[in-house]
Amino acid sequence: NLFNSRFMLQQSERLAARLRSDAGEVPARQVDRAWQLAFNRLPSAKESRDAVQFAAEHGLPALCRAVLNSNEFLFIP
Repeated sequence: NLFNSRFMLQQSERLAARLRSDAGEVPARQVDRAWQLAFNRLPSAKESRDAVQFAAEHGLPALCRAVLNSNEFLFIP
């Protein structure tokens, strides 16, 4: 399926590497940068807390895959 295709997995890894390069190893800064790149905005406080927790439990590439597969990223309102 598209969401877990090799391409999406590779792009998630690449985005995670970019976040580490741009924001360092501070999870909240990585989340802020991910939202800036993907959604052109900062995350809400709840989004930030949830994303930091998700990344801690599942890894930064998994968070990046979730961001890249989100409705906000995929569809223009």
